[in-house]
Amino acid sequence: MCEEIKAVVQKHSQSPRHSKDDLNRLNQAIQQLTVEVDGTKGQPCEPERSRGLAALKAEGPSCSAKDKLDWLDAALQRAKQGVARQLQEYQELMTVKLGLDVEIATYHKLLEEGRLEMGLAARSVGKDTVEA
Repeated sequence: MCEEIKAVVQKHSQSPRHSKDDLNRLNQAIQQLTVEVDGTKGQPCEPERSRGLAALKAEGPSCSAKDKLDWLDAALQRAKQGVARQLQEYQELMTVKLGLDVEIATYHKLLEEGRLEMGLAARSVGKDTVEA
């Protein structure tokens, strides 16, 4: 049973780590998109310069700076929603982890109390046999 608890704890302790990595990647993507949005404001449409704008390149010369800005704003919004979703999942995982930590601490305490009681019982049995 202790092995199962250790496996569950290890699994749940790795999940937040992965979520943190995902959050960091999404934050970097948001920062990159923000820089691209700021950099494209007031510039003519030149999709070949922007490596993240391959979808706009397919539109060709009909692309305007406003179209590019709208696309970047939409991408930024999607990235922010992704970060919010990841943060929510991370918080849920941390709640589960906290519950598991409390449960593990409880089992450890019960196990120690059981060992103490068994030790005291063994000592009292030993005293009874010595006195007899």
